[in-house]
Amino acid sequence: MTRPSYDHRQVVIIPKICSLLCSLGPSTYDDVAPKAEYLIECALNDHSIPVGQLAEQVASVSWTSSRGSHASVVRFLKEFRDALHRSEQAKTFINDLCTHVLRWFTAASAEDAITMEQGMMWSGSWVVMHGGRGFISAASFVGNLVERGLLSHDLVRRLLVKSLIAHHYTDRDGVQKSVRAMAIYKLFVTAGNTLLQGLLDPEDVEACFKTLDAKISLNGVAGPNVGKLNVRYSSYPSASRQKLATNL
Repeated sequence: MTRPSYDHRQVVIIPKICSLLCSLGPSTYDDVAPKAEYLIECALNDHSIPVGQLAEQVASVSWTSSRGSHASVVRFLKEFRDALHRSEQAKTFINDLCTHVLRWFTAASAEDAITMEQGMMWSGSWVVMHGGRGFISAASFVGNLVERGLLSHDLVRRLLVKSLIAHHYTDRDGVQKSVRAMAIYKLFVTAGNTLLQGLLDPEDVEACFKTLDAKISLNGVAGPNVGKLNVRYSSYPSASRQKLATNL
């Protein structure tokens, strides 16, 4: 059996970083976070692993919905980036990672092939080949990134929901629309107050709530309960607020 040489140690270290991030949760944070920080610093100081490659591959944790906590992972990314002793290279790594997640989510939003399996994607093509619940879970991850201020406001305005609400549906059973409705719901659950304080155009917000209003079910499961969304929208014109109020 051929073993990877020292020159290919990223084959070991990158999956280990992903595994640690996926293991982060409220009860494991204090134990796991220092280990993840140490390995990321090791990887960043190892010139055999380009920062861009590390960011892209670690970004794959956004598609893991069965382990860990998105809120805990995003907490770690925020604390890692903002530490006073952190190098510019490390900050770039976090910024690139978060941008990768958003761009993958945007690409996934534009795809037609939605299945109801969970999965993790490692490439930019067919990003939702194992989508469905994994894609919906990724919306929660992105929402947490927005709430923690880890995404460029310009990118959020241009990319986050436009691909969701502008999708051309090609199926007759409504699965594609159901998945996007659930993704929109997850975004507002995790980052609604931030998104509705000027990050999204009023017309995009209204389009989101129209999608939610459809009350579509997903594989027999009732769609999102929009009435439970506890969000504020005070930064929008009164006319838009009045229209949105009927949906909340």
